[in-house]
Amino acid sequence: MIANVGLRAEYFNPQKEPFEVRQPLDEDYANLYNLIYEYLPGRFGSWERWVSFREELDSPTGWPEGGKSSQFKLSPRLGVSFPVTTGSKLYFNYGHFYQRPNIHFIYNLATGPGWASVPSVDLDMARTIAYEFGYEQRFLGSFLFNVTLYYKDIKGEPLSRTYIDYWEEVNVSRYFPDSYKDIRGLEVRLEKNLGQYLTFWGNYEYMLQSRGSSGLATVYENRLKAINEQRWPNLTITEPRPRGNFNLTLHTPRSSGIHNTLKRITPGEGGILDAITWLPGALLGDIFVNLFYEWRDGGRVIVNPQEVERLWKRIDVVDYSNLDLRASKMFRVGGVSLEGVLTIQNLLNQKRLSYWNMSTSQYDAYKESLHFPFETGDQHGDDQMGEWDKEHINIGWFTAPLFLNPRRALVGLRINF
Repeated sequence: MIANVGLRAEYFNPQKEPFEVRQPLDEDYANLYNLIYEYLPGRFGSWERWVSFREELDSPTGWPEGGKSSQFKLSPRLGVSFPVTTGSKLYFNYGHFYQRPNIHFIYNLATGPGWASVPSVDLDMARTIAYEFGYEQRFLGSFLFNVTLYYKDIKGEPLSRTYIDYWEEVNVSRYFPDSYKDIRGLEVRLEKNLGQYLTFWGNYEYMLQSRGSSGLATVYENRLKAINEQRWPNLTITEPRPRGNFNLTLHTPRSSGIHNTLKRITPGEGGILDAITWLPGALLGDIFVNLFYEWRDGGRVIVNPQEVERLWKRIDVVDYSNLDLRASKMFRVGGVSLEGVLTIQNLLNQKRLSYWNMSTSQYDAYKESLHFPFETGDQHGDDQMGEWDKEHINIGWFTAPLFLNPRRALVGLRINF
């Protein structure tokens, strides 16, 4: 058995004092825009006034400050491996991981007539507790098979909370670590990471997520409205959406390797022979061709969300798939390497319908033209949301924003000295 045990220490200090938001709201939150902005130098909306206002935002006048903003976290880590045979093992990993909040949660400040969005300088780092158990097997020398079960418990992700004064004339918002979710899944991976001409890897992942929230979404100074403060308490469980990737790389050895191989199989010596064997090596060596294929289950959508929940109809969405290519050829001249690169995105030129970019009437007409499994008569069918290339499907005449994934080719040259 092999075990790795660790403890990671993390310290974060945003170098800014947090603002204190509580009821009753400090009147200076509203005054920053209502009074101060109105009397700054320059015309309304001018660059001069904007520069002065930006300076004021660095340290808003009268805004109450309090609390501490620095954070210190300890993250235990454990990794255990149990060799089964010379080519296989069982393993278990456990660890705590902290994620610093996005910068815009910590420093962004926005204000307007009667409202302010306050930087959440003291926002706690989100914590993930991860468990992983897997089996790994090497076979036929260069093939590696891996299957992993995992679970992640994530707490402390940010959600907005709004404080509203008694007369509902002023509201102030900031973020609190009130969101949580858990992720569990299975991943299967097969790879060939050794090979003179070919390597590949592929994986398939089946994952299920659930998420929820706690705490208050709104805090009213008028306590008669307190019944409306609580966040929606229900746990949301997503439908599983499997996904898979496959990466294939074809490559040839360096030019010198092909040259030496040709010399071994070609009898004779001499400068002409060296030139004859060098040329194929220069042309065929140092070539890389990489193909990357991605697939994701499209999931399902509700086509009649305006109905009560028991009447909702869920329809499959077209799966996502894409194939990209990257090819390169290296030329070595003295001490300089020249690499020509060709990248083709969406190699098969697949057209994917972005139906969420339709206008309301266009989307309604499109949805009405689809033949769903729950319908009867001539309307009965097996259409999926996202299909577009059937005769009866109406996507409208304005299609410019509907197909946004054209095939794209990029050519580049890299020079290494």
